[in-house]
Amino acid sequence: MKPGSGPLWTARAIALAGFLDAMYLTASHYAGSALACGPGGGCDIVTASRYATVGDVPIAAIGLGYYVLVNLLVWTPAASLGRGATALLLGITGAATAVSGVLVYLQAAVIHAWCQFCLLSAAITLGLFLCAVLLFRDVRLRATLAEAEPGRIG
Repeated sequence: MKPGSGPLWTARAIALAGFLDAMYLTASHYAGSALACGPGGGCDIVTASRYATVGDVPIAAIGLGYYVLVNLLVWTPAASLGRGATALLLGITGAATAVSGVLVYLQAAVIHAWCQFCLLSAAITLGLFLCAVLLFRDVRLRATLAEAEPGRIG
């Protein structure tokens, strides 16, 4: 098993879950349908707030694009996942984690309602960021070892 395979497979699984979550939110927005929010039912309040769009583009659609990009990166074959790809993954997921933090803050302090699907996306993004940290660290370590002992680590 290649180093980093645990975080990589975790990232793959949760990136797919994030894609499905963002797809549902985006499709619901464009269809004009209510979300299946469950107890507490704050999803529609959050997704109808002025913070749910950037111009005419729903945050969910931006999130969908983010998850497409992350899926492309994490589904890169493990042998091809080098410093550049893991650094890009780390940067993208780090920025998305910061944006998610702001959006969670807005739900708590400004909107006073919770969207479970939005919170799920924030949790997935945090998980992806943590996986990216581990993957980046692992790729750097493998590169350092390969430089120290050429031919030993492939």
